Amino acid sequence: MFGIGLPEMLLIMALALIVVGPDKLPDLARSLAKGLMELKKTAESLKGSFADKDNPLNEIRPQLEEAAKSLTNDLLDPSPHNTDILNQVIQPADRAAEAYQELLKQTSGPPPGVQADTAAPADTPADATQTPQQDETEAGTEPIEPKKNEP
Repeated sequence: MFGIGLPEMLLIMALALIVVGPDKLPDLARSLAKGLMELKKTAESLKGSFADKDNPLNEIRPQLEEAAKSLTNDLLDPSPHNTDILNQVIQPADRAAEAYQELLKQTSGPPPGVQADTAAPADTPADATQTPQQDETEAGTEPIEPKKNEP
């Protein structure tokens, strides 16, 4: 505390005892303690008032709380407009996934380099006759179309 060690504290107490006297020393200690407590309370109140005034978020705190409540309500209970928009996005994606699965069923498997969810497990050997073959003309910039299996 203030860089004062035990020897310095004992010296201050001895000087106070000599200067004030043993009769008034307890009263002096009480008044000193009360003064220090008042000083501490005042410092805490000033610190709190400066913290409240200096915080720029206090001005926009109600707006932030309102936005957070609105966002929470929208996420927990979406409006019909939002669900319609979400359905407009999900339905075409579902149709595309179904078309892809149908295409996989029609062909011998996924295109080269692409793994499908319905592919055989890795521990079973693949049939060598099902590997797709490409001509050098197909390897160009033209899109690759699946070959149809003719009986």
